[in-house]
Amino acid sequence: MSNAYQLRNVARRLGLLDRIRSAIDRYNRVRRSETYVPPTDVEEFRDVQRRSLRPTDLSDHVERMFTESLRASPNTIVELGVRGGESTFVFERVARLVGADLVSVDVDETTYSTDFDRWRFVRSDDVEFAAEFEQWCDGEGVDPTIDVLFVDTSHRYEHTVREIEAWFPHLADDATVFFHDTNMRRIYRRKDGTIGTCPVGGRGVIRAIEEYFGCNFDETESFLTVKDGFVFEQYPTCSGFGVLRKLPSASSPAEGTH
Repeated sequence: MSNAYQLRNVARRLGLLDRIRSAIDRYNRVRRSETYVPPTDVEEFRDVQRRSLRPTDLSDHVERMFTESLRASPNTIVELGVRGGESTFVFERVARLVGADLVSVDVDETTYSTDFDRWRFVRSDDVEFAAEFEQWCDGEGVDPTIDVLFVDTSHRYEHTVREIEAWFPHLADDATVFFHDTNMRRIYRRKDGTIGTCPVGGRGVIRAIEEYFGCNFDETESFLTVKDGFVFEQYPTCSGFGVLRKLPSASSPAEGTH
């Protein structure tokens, strides 16, 4: 097969992808124009509402992240995975309201910037950083007990298993944990009917959660359950979002289940 023929095939495929993306964008603009935004008297939440109108793979969940984090009244928020700061934007506003420290960890540099002096960005592999987290907190004057933990990194099963093992021992007795991409699909829908695309798919994140709890979940369904000391709520839209609320004074899952 000639190089010219291969190039024409690639060009045709790229052209088709561009047409698909354009069609999706047109469809999404129509659906987004019909989105209802309820009133609020909290300016920080209004910022998050506006943010949620930008269609991303996290936009369905940013309001929930804000309200659940605010309800936790955290001293320390730890965010694993930053990229452009979509989740950082939300957690910063919670941290400002309650006077919390926000620690964001990513193996890559972030483009997010802020004048909030209680935000700290750590460029590191998050599993490796977990091993030195308490010592780092001591040097930074940060409470090492994590009240809100957000996990949105490689989405790989093995890595997510290691993240759970490394970070869960740092959780407060009543901590809240967020996992993004619990229902990761190449093509996904948001709750308003708009469509998004993802370069990869797979069950890496939900499979790691299943291993931790020693059971199987149907991540394509919305559900709420209580398991091994946690309330676990799953939202399947927008690549999936899991919310784990640690029950106060609850023990960890039985040895051997994870």
